[in-house]
Amino acid sequence: MHGKQTKTRRRPETRTVDRFAILAAVLAILAGCATGGPEKPVAVVPEAPPETGPSVTRLQDGRNGFIITEVPGMDETSRQAFERAVAMLNNQDYAQAIDVLEAVVEQSPGVTAPYINMAIACRRVGRPEQAERHFKSALGLIPGHPVASNEYGLLCREAGRFAEARTIYEDALARFPEYYPLHRNLGILCDLYLNDPVSALSHYEIYSQALPGDEQVKLWIAELQIRLGSNRSEVD
Repeated sequence: MHGKQTKTRRRPETRTVDRFAILAAVLAILAGCATGGPEKPVAVVPEAPPETGPSVTRLQDGRNGFIITEVPGMDETSRQAFERAVAMLNNQDYAQAIDVLEAVVEQSPGVTAPYINMAIACRRVGRPEQAERHFKSALGLIPGHPVASNEYGLLCREAGRFAEARTIYEDALARFPEYYPLHRNLGILCDLYLNDPVSALSHYEIYSQALPGDEQVKLWIAELQIRLGSNRSEVD
């Protein structure tokens, strides 16, 4: 049975995802694939015509993955403000970054990355209601957006809204099954908060097969296999 100390060890996933969300803000382009992981975009997609909104395409070259393309639609002043906000986030100056990103969103309301980054910053400064509003804005532009969904699920988990977090993860995975941090965090949710070790093991295994370098997840898999094996033996 996992104790309190185990729960504490499992929380650092959020830092990895935050860095990727901030990177998406700089590029205004998000890409992910089965082979590269969330911090290694597989392609840079040329911007579509200004009238075209965000789009999702599946890779057609034998790889199992997706590309999300967004048209920034920013003037130079907004773009520079965007980049300043990213620098502030990297320096953990969250309150100031929120102020700058609010102005960017006002000028460019059709891009997901500033909403996601602003929501992350709001989480950091203890404004969960604001964070939730911004996550929903991003998901309104791209339903199931993997980074927004991953972060939104963490927000719900922190608030004790475990069933809601599961729904968010599962909806995102239905659209973006190759975004593996979702599998990891859904596994943690099922393992530690929903008492669903079978589902937890399944998601840990999917994640570990794609990203075998995560030794911590391998340990969780081994623990769950022992627990589930013991339970089956007791039933037999």
